[in-house]
Amino acid sequence: MNYELLQFCSSRGILVDKQVLQVLEVSGNLDLSKRLLDKIILQFNQKIITKGFFSDNKHQLYDLLSYHSGKDKELIQNIFINLGLTFNQEIIDSNKKEKSIDVLEDNFGVNLLRIYQNTPKKLEVKDFINNFKYRFNFLKSILMERQTLDNLISINRISGRGNCSLIAIVYDKKVTKNGNILLELEDLTGRVRAIINKDRKEVYEKSKEIILDEVIGVKCSGNGEIVFVNDILFPDAKILKKKYSNKEEYVAFTSDIHVGSNNFLEKEFLKFIDWINGNVGNEKQKSEALKVKYLFITGDSVDGVGVYPGQESQLILKDVEEQYAYLRKLLGMIRSDVQIIHCAGQHDAVRVAEPQPIVGESYGEILKELKNLHRVTNPSLIEIGKDVKFKVLMYHGASMHGVINSIDSLRLGKGHDSPTNVVKYLLKKRHLAPTHSLVTYTPLDNEDALLIKEIPDIITTGDLHRPEIANYNGILLISSSCWQAKTPFEEKVGNNPDPCKVPIFNLKTREIKIFDFSGIEGSEKNAN
Repeated sequence: MNYELLQFCSSRGILVDKQVLQVLEVSGNLDLSKRLLDKIILQFNQKIITKGFFSDNKHQLYDLLSYHSGKDKELIQNIFINLGLTFNQEIIDSNKKEKSIDVLEDNFGVNLLRIYQNTPKKLEVKDFINNFKYRFNFLKSILMERQTLDNLISINRISGRGNCSLIAIVYDKKVTKNGNILLELEDLTGRVRAIINKDRKEVYEKSKEIILDEVIGVKCSGNGEIVFVNDILFPDAKILKKKYSNKEEYVAFTSDIHVGSNNFLEKEFLKFIDWINGNVGNEKQKSEALKVKYLFITGDSVDGVGVYPGQESQLILKDVEEQYAYLRKLLGMIRSDVQIIHCAGQHDAVRVAEPQPIVGESYGEILKELKNLHRVTNPSLIEIGKDVKFKVLMYHGASMHGVINSIDSLRLGKGHDSPTNVVKYLLKKRHLAPTHSLVTYTPLDNEDALLIKEIPDIITTGDLHRPEIANYNGILLISSSCWQAKTPFEEKVGNNPDPCKVPIFNLKTREIKIFDFSGIEGSEKNAN
């Protein structure tokens, strides 16, 4: 029996019977077997996986198969057949045909590339330490590719014999009496203090955006006790060539619906549903609306219950299951060929710790009735497009408030009014919550769900309730609007909402139109 597969099952806290393990081993693809088990854990909340489980859940497993294409799909199908599932000839023939990926082959153009599910367990200090080590080693590997970091050494090898480069995590940051910035840097071999002199203008400006616990590269000189920084490098993210689809498909982005709140702008949301169904405007406008094939809802779809003190007085629906039932009713009005991708936010009825699980396991199970709804974790990486594949990183954005408060230019520059400026820093640091205290999080085994490992074509966020579009190094940044009028709680946290705006992105031309469903004429912006 494959020892690595057994170890994987143990780490996930699942029991898999011998027959199933043997079939997975015979498949010859260990990574695919692990991903299949992870999706079963995520989708079925299943802890004991027997051969009987597959026959008892065959229809749902057929749906799971549709998330794959090509060789992966064929391998999983063979695994299912060897476990007693039968497939009709139409499904078998669809694997044999050599053709471009279409609706049947690729789950309507949606692939779930990265969803993060952890097995509940007692967390220990070592779990957080391992999380930081994993993060450090990954970001170090990125920075090591920078040719400008010459004479790269570890901290314990600093000798004071000229210039060197270090890759380290920022343990502490202070401003000295003289106005210089003093960092305490740490790698796996030790710590060293690093001075950024205020007279080195360019480097000093870079240092202002450094926050605790991020991984940076520095060019410096000094000894084992203190070094003087000559330059600073961040891991950063960049796309050299933008993608353009050959098919004219549109993507809509929204978040923060807040169903159940007495500030929920239901009338305006129904206008949006009417529009996306092609019932509004002249023939050209209706035709354009019907080209929307994907809708991202990036968290806080309901207002929740007990999220903050005194919330009950601001709720129309005071039961979270009633909120999800009404959300299901609203989303069920959207035409079925629109693929809806949905993740949680802080107001949803899942744990607050990131990565947040999919909605519907403890509360909101009624959402499972929607066949065109893809429920994913927060964050997650999704691939869309029936032709050219676009990677979309969706993250609700709980860390953004902390990032704004940590960087002077954002705090003093009203960062809450410009969400994409915050996202630029997250991309530069290649992490969605670099500082340990920015969000409550759960460390995973051999993974950091908040690392930006794969550079996305698009990153979409919510939480700040403001629509904004920007480009950063070839990456399209889309901050979503909301469907809730300003609340006292938002005033307290600094949100300045601009509701009822929906960015629509054309995968073929990369043009973006922002539609305003509050009654004001929409605006248009080109994302090229």
